[in-house]
Amino acid sequence: MEAVRNAKISALDGNSTRLVDIAIKDGIVAEILPSGTVPASDDALDAKGMLLLPGALDPHVHFDTPGYTDREDFSCGSMEAASGGVTCVIDMPDTSVPPVTNRKNFQAKLKVISEMSVIDFALWGGISGNSIRQANWKKDVQSLIDLGVVGFKTYLLSGMREFENLYPLELVEAIKCVKDLGSIVGLHAEDREFVQKKMAMLQTAGRFDPKAYYECRMDPSELNGVIQGVSIASETRCPLHIVHLGSAKGLKEIVKARSSGVDLTCETCAHYLAFSFEDLISMGSVLKTAPVVKTYEDSAALWNAVCDGTIDFVASDHAPCRDVEKNTGSIWTDYAGTPGTGLMFPYIFSEGYLKGRFDLSRLIQLTSSSAAKRFGLYPKKGAIAAGSDADFMIVDETKKWTVKGSSFFSKGHLTPFEGREFTGKVVTTICRGSVVYDHRSGFKVSPGYGKFVDRKH
Repeated sequence: MEAVRNAKISALDGNSTRLVDIAIKDGIVAEILPSGTVPASDDALDAKGMLLLPGALDPHVHFDTPGYTDREDFSCGSMEAASGGVTCVIDMPDTSVPPVTNRKNFQAKLKVISEMSVIDFALWGGISGNSIRQANWKKDVQSLIDLGVVGFKTYLLSGMREFENLYPLELVEAIKCVKDLGSIVGLHAEDREFVQKKMAMLQTAGRFDPKAYYECRMDPSELNGVIQGVSIASETRCPLHIVHLGSAKGLKEIVKARSSGVDLTCETCAHYLAFSFEDLISMGSVLKTAPVVKTYEDSAALWNAVCDGTIDFVASDHAPCRDVEKNTGSIWTDYAGTPGTGLMFPYIFSEGYLKGRFDLSRLIQLTSSSAAKRFGLYPKKGAIAAGSDADFMIVDETKKWTVKGSSFFSKGHLTPFEGREFTGKVVTTICRGSVVYDHRSGFKVSPGYGKFVDRKH
């Protein structure tokens, strides 16, 4: 493709827009021109005056490759992402075997997934309980930085044998190391001791219902995890990112820490904005996630923070599974996670932007530019500007549609959003100047088109 014609783009000033033609060369935006400058041709896609936005960046996905591809793989996951306007994902290090905690494991993963993705991708590195107890772990962290990971995922609470949580003193050491080497830490913030003690009590009492899961992971679990993480970040001056925030109380601690100068960002997900533990009780494990969804008061506080800029951007925490793993007969053994990358943008567009909660400029920050800036991918990703990758989505702002899990390209089809009606449909997804997905005719590129994008530290 050499151009997109008749595209309505944001003027990056509230809801102001302008009609333009975008010239593309070698997959990169060459020039933004007044509409009508580029003549019609087979090499110029006509956007027909529809809204054209930067391709969404999903900074938190679990595509499970290699290792757990019965749940998801990079082909299906990237296709699901593209169907929702995502042109770049950042894959987590912990749900692949081996986990991305050293150079060898990184290279093994990259070799496999490079032949699978239909969109571009970056990678998180990880520091696990397993890896930090190795003598050369700091050298492994440096090697991953050299290879271009965006940062380092850590857990205060983990149920994964291959990627164990860090104990408090280990987290201190991990954060100090990352600070010294000039990168960023992503923290899954839950209080391991609180959760495990509460879970043992509930299981002893014979509780295996969805509300029991909420009770063992409700605040102060996430609150305590956030407090612990921001305290260490404050002491070390290490950049910290709190992933999948679902707690209003945790949000207050983030605001407090920022006011004292801590370099701190956070993300939230559609399920924390849309649902509460009451929905978990009625839906069951379809809505089981970690952290758990909380109260409607939490959701309201998170929405306010999304709108006013306190929450930096949205993510999906895409973590699907086989249907049978959501129906084991006990909330304790049912899988925690939900498919979400294909709904991340549509949800926030429909329920946020179109309902007037925030303007078009804020929409772009939430879904692309802010995450790209935080993780060192901007302006290659997250912008419509000369020199940026030609990553776009074209959106029909008025089209109404209903979520059907059976239509997902993901291997996971159980979604808490089943039957929800959204307004605003991604009709075309473009990555590096090539149409990846068209909502009528499907996918236009083969797995392997997507390329690895490294962070420039």
